Amino acid sequence: MNLKNIWRKSVLIRIAVILVSSLILLFLFLRFLPYPELENFKEKSYGFTLLDKNGKTLRNIPAEDGVKREWMTLDAIPKNVINIFIKAEDKRFFYHFGVDPIAAAAALYRNLRTGRTVSGASTITMQLARLINPRSKTFGGKLMEVYDALRLEARLSKKQILELWLNNIPFGSNIEGLPAAARAKFGRDITQLNDAHILLLAVIPRRPGLYDPAINAQAASSAALSLSRLCGMNFDEEAITNTAKEAQPEYLQEEKIPFYAPHFTDRAAAIIRDRKVNSPVYTTLDLDLQLYAEKRLLSELSALEYNRVSNGAILVIENDTGEILTYVGSASWFDDIIAGKIDGIRVRNQPGSCLKPFLYALALEEGFLPNDILPDIPTVFGSREAYSPGNFNRRFNGPVRFRIALASSLNVPSVYLLQRLGVRNFEDWLAALGFESIASNRGNYGAGLALGNAEVSLEELTRAFSVFPRGGLMMDIRFFPDQKVDTRQLISAYSNYVITDILSDKASRFIGFGPAPALATEFPSMFKTGTANQFQHIWAFGASPRYTVGVWMGNFSGETVIGRTGSSIPARIASDLLNALEQGHSQNRDFPIVKGNTRDIKICALSGMTANPSCFGSIQEQLPIEILPALCNWHRSGDGAPVYPPEYQAWLAERFRQGQTLQGGSANIRLPVQGSVFYFNPALPPQAQAIRLETSGFGPEAYVYANDVLQGSLNHAGVFALPLQHGRNRILVEDENNAAMVEFEVR
Repeated sequence: MNLKNIWRKSVLIRIAVILVSSLILLFLFLRFLPYPELENFKEKSYGFTLLDKNGKTLRNIPAEDGVKREWMTLDAIPKNVINIFIKAEDKRFFYHFGVDPIAAAAALYRNLRTGRTVSGASTITMQLARLINPRSKTFGGKLMEVYDALRLEARLSKKQILELWLNNIPFGSNIEGLPAAARAKFGRDITQLNDAHILLLAVIPRRPGLYDPAINAQAASSAALSLSRLCGMNFDEEAITNTAKEAQPEYLQEEKIPFYAPHFTDRAAAIIRDRKVNSPVYTTLDLDLQLYAEKRLLSELSALEYNRVSNGAILVIENDTGEILTYVGSASWFDDIIAGKIDGIRVRNQPGSCLKPFLYALALEEGFLPNDILPDIPTVFGSREAYSPGNFNRRFNGPVRFRIALASSLNVPSVYLLQRLGVRNFEDWLAALGFESIASNRGNYGAGLALGNAEVSLEELTRAFSVFPRGGLMMDIRFFPDQKVDTRQLISAYSNYVITDILSDKASRFIGFGPAPALATEFPSMFKTGTANQFQHIWAFGASPRYTVGVWMGNFSGETVIGRTGSSIPARIASDLLNALEQGHSQNRDFPIVKGNTRDIKICALSGMTANPSCFGSIQEQLPIEILPALCNWHRSGDGAPVYPPEYQAWLAERFRQGQTLQGGSANIRLPVQGSVFYFNPALPPQAQAIRLETSGFGPEAYVYANDVLQGSLNHAGVFALPLQHGRNRILVEDENNAAMVEFEVR
């Protein structure tokens, strides 16, 4: 080899090295030079379509800027769709580096031949570059567009470029991206369209005002037919024309603009708004059940129009998963007179008796038993902030078993339990059950919390109520099937069993609700209803082992109702929804039962103790195996008249009930409570106002003194009506063997 050849080879090697190095440097320059426009473009907002659990469209959610733009990964877009769009716009897309020299040369030749611009040579990459950073249409602008295309090819894979482009192609009419265009033009997901639909979509970006089949079906059909020939497809003109008709405004209009469960879809959209989700998105909602629930609510409200009950909300949860099946936020989203856009599932209102199951569950956790006796007699709780509850039927039932007190929703026993357990403990318990409304106001509640004087939401109550059919397991609610939720065991197996057994016990609720046909189902079910003061809020919660339903009815204005509307109305809705849900199952399920460590005990229905032969009535109660109640001492041989504890003296005697009280023990004044403060009612004459003095353990006709002045003597029930006197009052009651004193103030 001579020196000349060696020199030539050396020069060629140097040139090759320089070219390769230059290309590498150019690539690195294009790859790593800041491209903020691209980063901003990749972070843009996308809308999505929400589907119910069965794939039915609920609502199309636009992007944050209001544009109809949805995201779909390239792997989710059908291959035939990708092929048609590539052939329509850039058939050598996978073989060029962002600029297609062959297409550029061909376009230049055609333009020079005709003397005007008849075609362009923009590649898919160049089109994407123009979307990311629009340039002027001058020669310099075109060069910058080429530069941007090279930058894209250096930074992104072909798959990434294609994915970004397909999801952002402008289709006119405030529509961007192929997934959104498919839904807007044909009312369907891109995966549900055939090749004729895709051809019609592929020609729209060329001239949206001319080739949109919803605007000009004939021009769109002609352009799509030409494209089909380019793609080697055998479509005839009639097939394309018939498909183009499907884009007309009158065709499947309802399917194109669905708007179901707006309160639910608002919340679902807020959860995933910050994520680039693959549209469409499946939710947990059952649209058929949703529509049925809305219809039932409107049906019941139509009969309450003149009672100022104008609104309502319904929430249905599947217990096993926490999935929301129905979410009715108001009677009508579009009715501004009733403030229909307010979400009644999240609004906080007083729940009446609906907090009682959680109070009784706490009592069981703290050692109470279902056979324990609770007092249902006139009682004042507290002193300076005294509270004297009564039952909704203005009657008192004397000694009642724990089971009866909850099942019949009696008020005095509930407040008695709260006083024994402590208000703060109950607040903490409700907070653990997910009542954020209670947690944020700890320390601001009194004895009235037992009867629902706090404000809580339907969502909080329904979610907490679903703990019982779930065996004491707390679970957050789901809007999406794949949504992760927290679960935690809150209630022991025995306590949970007792609550579900009580709330599904038709016999035990008879005192409070009678036969209650609305609560009778052919499958295991449990119910709790509640009514707020002045009846402005009526509630019902029902559950089967599979589902939990919560219903609220009232109004958002806070107006009191006209007349009385019972909680049996929402209870009917809850029962009907459970019936509709359970019809889809061939076999019933039972509520969780407690296994082992318990046994059935035959107890006296009156005293809750182990029944003896003299007890008039006995029932079976399942108690912890280590518990054996004492033998009943309320029923004794002889005439069989029960013997009650002393505190029931007035309750027995006032209505001449059968029985007597135990003798012996200290005499005392039950009412009023030491340190109480009373106020004159200015609407009534002073002589018509009095304080109930109630005692136990005193002999007949014991004397009553007020500030050392004899007022009279107790009646046969140990009761006396004390006239109100301004200032501090010292009351003395005495008989031959006993004396007791109490002080209070009248203002």
